[in-house]
Amino acid sequence: MNKYDKVLGGLLAGAVGDALGAATETRSTEQIIEKFGGLVTTFITPPEDVFAHGFPAGSVTDDFSLAYFTARAIIDAKGIIDEKTAADALLKWAASPFFVMSGPTTKASVDRLLGIETPKPAFMPANDNGKGTNGSAMKIAPVGLFSNGNIDKAIHDAIIICTPTHNNSTSLSAGCAVAAGVSAAMREDASVDSVIEAGLKGALEGEKHGVRLANPSVYERIKLAVEIGRKYKGDDLKVMKKMTGIIGTGLAAAEAVPSAFGFLAACDGDPLRAVIMGVNAGSDTDTVATIVGAMAGTLNGYYDEEMLRTIDRVNGFDLRKTAEELLEAAENA
Repeated sequence: MNKYDKVLGGLLAGAVGDALGAATETRSTEQIIEKFGGLVTTFITPPEDVFAHGFPAGSVTDDFSLAYFTARAIIDAKGIIDEKTAADALLKWAASPFFVMSGPTTKASVDRLLGIETPKPAFMPANDNGKGTNGSAMKIAPVGLFSNGNIDKAIHDAIIICTPTHNNSTSLSAGCAVAAGVSAAMREDASVDSVIEAGLKGALEGEKHGVRLANPSVYERIKLAVEIGRKYKGDDLKVMKKMTGIIGTGLAAAEAVPSAFGFLAACDGDPLRAVIMGVNAGSDTDTVATIVGAMAGTLNGYYDEEMLRTIDRVNGFDLRKTAEELLEAAENA
């Protein structure tokens, strides 16, 4: 499998996961099955009670759109990843229609970049542990794709890209885990085990940076999630139930990212199966599916012509061109 297939596969599977999960977000697996008559496996117009309401079927949310604009910023910067590249990605994304679906942490960071002052609360706790969100991890796959299999570089660059929005140990641990996992998946000899191993390395390194929060360890939870995925492999519904019940699939980085690695392990890296698990597990479905899609899609070079056409048409993307240009920037860096 060539590098282009891996880069396009990571972008496409991440986008497909996001667009599928846009319709199921916040519901439980049982509620998803009741609402949609079964597991969601095709693009559905988001209902009125989800954040993506008003957008057509096939639309991505803030999750993959942030990843897309991060990729474009890296390309525009000719492969230079620094604070300016991180800021440019955020500001160009903020000018897009996807900004209306922004999460609280990322939106606050964009406001700071735009010079918009927000009133300070009367009381500030020692730590705002709720800021350890998964927004760092959902946008970081292009850093791993750009790394050309250099895991240490992916971790280093992930910290640069994530710090402006998620400068805390939990989110940086999660972002570095995903960037490292995608980076490992870019290698010719990549396997599910090597992706997980790299993710654990990234999680350990990332948690050394930023404000130290009093949150669960992303590293330890990845290990536990992978154990769950492997233990119940072959029974996807049981994997989803155990993952949501023990690890969680919510906004917290220490939930969404470990669960994504657990789903990767449970499906032996099968991109579509991994994405469908993320989409139907419940809670922050679009984010989990974006993350696991990026890792599994890179590992196995996911491709579906119809899905690609829909994603590009509905969202105004050109994933083929973006994959080509990101790979070119990596080779010329």
